Amino acid sequence: MPKSFYTFLNGLLILLVLPFTANISDATIFSWKDENGITHFTDSPEQIPPKYRDREMEGLRIIEEVPFEESSSSNSKMNLPVTRLNHLQEYKVPLISTNSGNFIVDTTINGKVKVKLMLDTGASLMSLSPEVCRKLGIKETSNLPAIQMQTANGISRNKLIALDKVKIGDAEVDLVEASIGKEMLGIEGLLGMSFLSNFRMEINHTESELILKPLAKPGEQVWGGKPAFWWKSKFKYYNTQINGYKLKAMHTKTLSNQESKAVTKVVRFYEDLHKKLTRRASFFGLPKI
Repeated sequence: MPKSFYTFLNGLLILLVLPFTANISDATIFSWKDENGITHFTDSPEQIPPKYRDREMEGLRIIEEVPFEESSSSNSKMNLPVTRLNHLQEYKVPLISTNSGNFIVDTTINGKVKVKLMLDTGASLMSLSPEVCRKLGIKETSNLPAIQMQTANGISRNKLIALDKVKIGDAEVDLVEASIGKEMLGIEGLLGMSFLSNFRMEINHTESELILKPLAKPGEQVWGGKPAFWWKSKFKYYNTQINGYKLKAMHTKTLSNQESKAVTKVVRFYEDLHKKLTRRASFFGLPKI
């Protein structure tokens, strides 16, 4: 056949392949570690050295896959989740040592209020002082849900709140459950497990720093920076809280009308957190788990 026909055919194949190549590049971020221990990142599979292209090799991992969906209208803009490499980075956060052997962490809440919180791995929730809550525009009123909590000073009844964002160093977590505690001398609250459980945590006592590592293992797929087991445990926790307090309201006949309303507020609080988590899961394309 004439040479011009082959030239035309090759050009046509290139035009057909290029759009699919662009879709793959936009959807996936890859990383690999070379012989010198240097980690490289790319959004183009062609840039990966041949010996690292096998997914079974330890050196190659997929950082995050963003689902690609064809837009129903050529004029509409796609609103896909943005791949954020910082989700899988290791963070080192400076700690301030106290004479009592505890650590203080500089923390930013909701992107605007800077506070000093004491690191407390024994606290299930973050806790903020009433003064910090006032700075955040949160009023400690009877409309807030409240639960009994075991604290260092015994059992107390604390109000529940949900924080949009909590940040220490460069590590940031969305939608963090917290409580309103009492005023404490020298600190403005506690940095508990409702924040810390989003990472694997280590404390370097020599350097006085908190090391936060991603929960995802190398090569494990993530949605919004979190692996499937994190999403599953989070949904399970909210469902347990919702069902537990619903049962308490149904089967405790001794509840007064006021106590029944208090339990209902707690149920609604966790139902709202569940809805927000569901919206996030949908946004990041999390499959049914």
